[in-house]
Amino acid sequence: MKVCIVGHSAGGFGERDGGSERQSALLALGLAARGHDVAYVVTGSAGGDRAIDGVRLRAGWDPHAGVRFVRAAYRYPRLLSVLRGEGADVYYSRGAGYYTPFVMRAAKDVGATSILALASDKDLYAASGKVLFGVAGARVSAVIGPVAHAGFRRWGLRAADWVVVQNEEQAAACASLGLRHAVLPSIVEPPSEALLATVAARDVIWAGNVRDGRRSKGVDELVVLAELLAGVGFTLAGRLSGESSRAARAALERQPNVELDGPLTHAQTVRRIAEHRLVINTSPSEGFSNVMLEGWSLGLPSVTLAVNPSGLLTADRLGICAGGDPRVMAAAIVALLEESAARAAMGRRCRAYVARVHAPSRVVEAFERLVSQALPRPWRPPGARLRRPLRP
Repeated sequence: MKVCIVGHSAGGFGERDGGSERQSALLALGLAARGHDVAYVVTGSAGGDRAIDGVRLRAGWDPHAGVRFVRAAYRYPRLLSVLRGEGADVYYSRGAGYYTPFVMRAAKDVGATSILALASDKDLYAASGKVLFGVAGARVSAVIGPVAHAGFRRWGLRAADWVVVQNEEQAAACASLGLRHAVLPSIVEPPSEALLATVAARDVIWAGNVRDGRRSKGVDELVVLAELLAGVGFTLAGRLSGESSRAARAALERQPNVELDGPLTHAQTVRRIAEHRLVINTSPSEGFSNVMLEGWSLGLPSVTLAVNPSGLLTADRLGICAGGDPRVMAAAIVALLEESAARAAMGRRCRAYVARVHAPSRVVEAFERLVSQALPRPWRPPGARLRRPLRP
């Protein structure tokens, strides 16, 4: 099977980037390891066309070519030409982007299957356009963002053969919008024995990068939590930049129980997570936090303010969700830090769940099953029978 994956950068193939770009890179590497012909097209410079563990990296365009401010007139036709030239069986992109409709168009032009994966709950909603399609400044983004999101909905979401979601809540939202969808779990790489043997030295870790014009990820709520729990050691791993997070950063720097680390590479972040007892998340909404998944792979339960993907934190299975109440979240953190046996039992469930659902081999097999029913001549793994079609 020939697969073309499109991403913002090639950073997910190294130790630098996590998040959505790493998810796309891990999927590409997993498919290549299974013998598929995989191209990863970068919307910009790929650092030179090359191969990484069987994945062919290609630049969608030269970021320096063309006249500034009107480069889109060169870039997107060039990207479309590169994508058509791949002649893939499947085209895949992740999240909302200006380039997404061109990926869907290229797939249609060559008779291929198109898959659009959600990176966040907000990808579905017009109100998030000014963030997802942010440009020069807040005022300009407020005008351009909703218009760009309307184009993304029409020529991206509704043009895709499949919209891939991260959790059951996103599946329900897609169903309400009439989108053909399927759940495809995010990928987590198995941790090394050295990481698993790490002895926790601090209490809780919050990891993420916050920039102006992007989602807040609940930094203000983190400040409240740190103030409520003066006796708990907090680590913030990541970058807080821009005017919108200046006050929160100053407040966290004043807290003696808070240690600020960052910016960190993905590998450094995972090592830092392993040194803690709990992973916390204060985001008001999120698709499926990679940080939570990395923590679960290490046996660390999650305590969240509001997010509860697919109900996995319900009934204290893999952690605790506070239902939006900071005081409930604070009490949950204290309880789990004090009850080491309960925390260890959760940790074992976390590791078992990740190995069963989010291991690279499991996710790649799920991707193959999804695609097999849509290709003109269904692709089958050698010696395998075509499975029952996934239901949207």
